[in-house]
Amino acid sequence: MAVLLVGSAFFSASEAALFYLTRDDRERFAHGNRAQKRVVQLLSAPERLLTCILFWNLVINIVYFALASQIGLKLRDEGQAQPAAMFSIGALLAIILLSEMLPKNLAVLWPRGIAAAVSLPLTGAINVLSPVIPTLQTVNRISLRTILPNFEREEYLELRDLERAITISTPDKTLAQQEELVLHQIVSLSELEAEELMRPRLGLSFYHAPVTLEDLRANPPNCDYLLVAESDSEELDRAMPLSQLASVKSATLEAECERVAYVPWCASGATTLDVLRRSRGGLAVVVNELGETIGIVTFDDVMHTLLANPAIHATSRTATAAIEPLGDSTFRVDGAITLRRLAKQLDLELPSVKSVTVAGLLQECLQRLPQPGDEVDWGNCRFEVTESPRPGVLTATIHRLADRQFDNGETFSDGGGL
Repeated sequence: MAVLLVGSAFFSASEAALFYLTRDDRERFAHGNRAQKRVVQLLSAPERLLTCILFWNLVINIVYFALASQIGLKLRDEGQAQPAAMFSIGALLAIILLSEMLPKNLAVLWPRGIAAAVSLPLTGAINVLSPVIPTLQTVNRISLRTILPNFEREEYLELRDLERAITISTPDKTLAQQEELVLHQIVSLSELEAEELMRPRLGLSFYHAPVTLEDLRANPPNCDYLLVAESDSEELDRAMPLSQLASVKSATLEAECERVAYVPWCASGATTLDVLRRSRGGLAVVVNELGETIGIVTFDDVMHTLLANPAIHATSRTATAAIEPLGDSTFRVDGAITLRRLAKQLDLELPSVKSVTVAGLLQECLQRLPQPGDEVDWGNCRFEVTESPRPGVLTATIHRLADRQFDNGETFSDGGGL
């Protein structure tokens, strides 16, 4: 019975440790030692793994209680009724405390170490049971479909249905208005694009490997992330929240940074949020039509968009960091800013154009790479290139012009945009 208690404790601890591992733990294990890689392999088929653990645990518990019942009955037949009752109760408490509660609590406290330790014997147990696992899984599916046979997809809810439900269920009208506002923001994620959520590249501090704490002291980051660019380019490659610097043990900080995810400028807000949820660092790089970095978007940025008052967005750091007013009808912009964002912030109506960013527009109009001093009239604005340290990277000023009559007879007013 002691051996059975140990076996039951093993499978209970295995279940808790393996399924308590986080996504970050599994990703680290994928690049770890042999035992850790074996853990990842086991978790790649969770239904098979759980079926095996529950099967062996059930078999062990049945055998344990069968032996306990036989001993209890034998004691009773010998006229020792009180010892028989005490033994039965003790056997029940022993398996609850020593084979369920204690091992699972320990597994929750040290899931990584225990998961790696049990991976080899657990693999052997699964291999022994592998011939009957398909049958067990089939029985499990049949049982589920027999007990819960009528799952039906719910009807699609329109936004007005959600609003009506909130209004009816909330007597506090102020609270209802706030909830309704958040609902509007959530639904608007399907209409927003990544470039509207991002922090523009202008003003972000990028570092090249190797990066040390001395580099950060000499040139402090101006955002809440350490951004590391590729060694041979200015494209963002790795990132790490500054809040994790205290736990960094490596001399070179880029070794502790995570690979960033990438989203195109035209990706919807909902898609961007999904990418951020799957990424380890909670940061994604927004790239333009040429694959160049035009900004970053973080999970916090998306949450700010969902929960903050829309009136705040017009003056938020993510909305205006790339547009600097220089005077009446004159602005300084980064070439990486998208035309859609430019039009939205300056209240402009854009003419039809193939390019997505300011730099792309200037290159399309000039039919060459823009150089300092180049001027382009587009719509009711004049773009003048002021800086271009390297191809694809530039800074320009925008001057709003007076009303102009174009060849097609269309007039653009000074207050109506381009």
